[in-house]
Formats: sequence, C-alpha cells, structure tokens
Amino acid sequence: MQAKRLGEYLDHGDGTSRLVPQAALLLAIRQQLSEVLPDNLRRSCVIANYKQGVVVVVAGTNATAAKLRHLEPRILGVLGKRGLKATGIKVDVQPTRSFAVQVPEKKALLLSAAARAALAQLGLRLPDGRLQRTIRALASRGD
Repeated sequence: MQAKRLGEYLDHGDGTSRLVPQAALLLAIRQQLSEVLPDNLRRSCVIANYKQGVVVVVAGTNATAAKLRHLEPRILGVLGKRGLKATGIKVDVQPTRSFAVQVPEKKALLLSAAARAALAQLGLRLPDGRLQRTIRALASRGD
C-alpha cells in the first residue's frame, strides 16, 4: 500500500477541501501584516479570519484595537497592493487571550560541592578538547 500525502486527504474530503486554501490565505495575510505592523502591535494581535473582503483581527487590549483601527487605511493599502481584495478590517478584543511570545526564564545552574568535585575529577580524565573545557568550566561554578 502506497502512503498518501496529507494534502491528498484534505483535498478530497467533504468539507476540508475549502479549509486548505483558506488556511493558506490566512497565513499569507498574517505574513503581509507582520511586515506592516510595528513590533508591539504584531505581538498583541492575531488574524482570525478573512471573509467577504473583511479581515478579522483579534486584539488583546482596547488600546491595541484602537491602534489597529487607526492603521486600517494603511493596512488595506498594503494588502491591496499585494493582490488581496480587502474592503475593511474588523477588530475584536479578547483581553484574556495572550498573544505575547513567552520567553523562558533563564535559570542559573547551581552545583553542590560534591557535584563540582565529581565534574573536576571527570575533567581530569577527559582528553584535551571542547568537552573537557566545558566540564572544567562547570566544575568551577560556585554555589
């Protein structure tokens, strides 16, 4: 039995055949808007839909929604230049939704005296090289 690509299943499904072009369109709009919007707006909103010429955007705050409405003519101009027949933008506010990229907190590595001693011993047994330098650097870290 020959394996089929996912696209083949989606293209031949009852209702899914319309989803693939719509998803591609939403991704294209998202890419185009990411080039137009300032960083602070881009991180606090998301493209929700495109239907009958209206781009639906969900904003995290009322302030973001107001800024997006203010930029509507510019956004529509850029989308129009790139071939999308957008006639308007509808901005919805969902304050509980988080749009910000979560940056993991940087954690410090704390080693006990026994762990540092074990790493130091390992560093003595390793041949010269990058691994040995890294192990020695870890062994020299304090509590």
